[in-house]
Amino acid sequence: MNNTEYYERLGVDKNASQDEIKKAARKLSKKYHPDINHEDGAETKYKEVQEAYETLGDEQKRAAYDQYGEAGANGNFGGQGGFGGFNGFGGGGQYTDFSDLGDIFGQFFGGGFSDPNRPRKGQDLQYRMTLTFEEAIFGKETTIDYTRSTADGKTENKELKITVPAGVEDGQQMRLTEQGEPGTNGGPHGDLFVAFRVQPSKDGFEREGANVFLEQPITFAMATLGGEIDVKTVHGEVKLKIPAGTQGGTRFRLRGKGAPYMRGGGMGDQFVIVYIDVPKKLGKEQKKALESFDELMTGEGHKKGFFG
Repeated sequence: MNNTEYYERLGVDKNASQDEIKKAARKLSKKYHPDINHEDGAETKYKEVQEAYETLGDEQKRAAYDQYGEAGANGNFGGQGGFGGFNGFGGGGQYTDFSDLGDIFGQFFGGGFSDPNRPRKGQDLQYRMTLTFEEAIFGKETTIDYTRSTADGKTENKELKITVPAGVEDGQQMRLTEQGEPGTNGGPHGDLFVAFRVQPSKDGFEREGANVFLEQPITFAMATLGGEIDVKTVHGEVKLKIPAGTQGGTRFRLRGKGAPYMRGGGMGDQFVIVYIDVPKKLGKEQKKALESFDELMTGEGHKKGFFG
């Protein structure tokens, strides 16, 4: 693989900004999401986009990829135990493991640095977990089962209880330290990366970071006269006041009704975008009432302005 393929997968220039890369990855992830796109090859495209973004979305990995290609981007990542950080669309704190520099120098300069008997970290593993839209927002506790090797070369079924953090996004992954393959020469186990795939909302919600968006229909009368409507949020229904004279496309903010922020605490907001729900069929009385209204508002010259 050359050092431009990941850019080509996302359809961006090699000099693209991090924001442009993020937007391109979001757009393509939504286009090829297996729960939305059922065409042949869509899931493969989705995985290729995720793989490209996991590298280009991280500035350090991107720099290594630009210089050395895929080999430069696939270094091991360590850090202090626990659940580590997040990467993917959310960025995240990872630390580069320079323990293999001896091997690299040995290859270039004829040996002298590499010790074949030194402890080596085991291979990392990946577990893919599908979450509902609501599970990603509120998090959950669950148990995962996966297979890994043992020190004597056999395989074992591993059962692990994990906590999915509230606010996780599609494409992010969580690192579970030393839950991967065993190391060699007494080295530590590799890590287990739990990669999250978030299903689209069944209630019409869209999400961008900690903010949630919802399109909400209102009647022509409600838009004209104003009033109060019930609106769905991920936290339950709330009342929303519609001012008289509201135009289609108006956006209302419901503070604190979004998803949790992954860092820093607090909640995002929900934005409700209203549109005028124009009826496709009207009864005679309804049609007559609207024609009378049109005549009252616009005068005799436009008394049939609604229906011609």
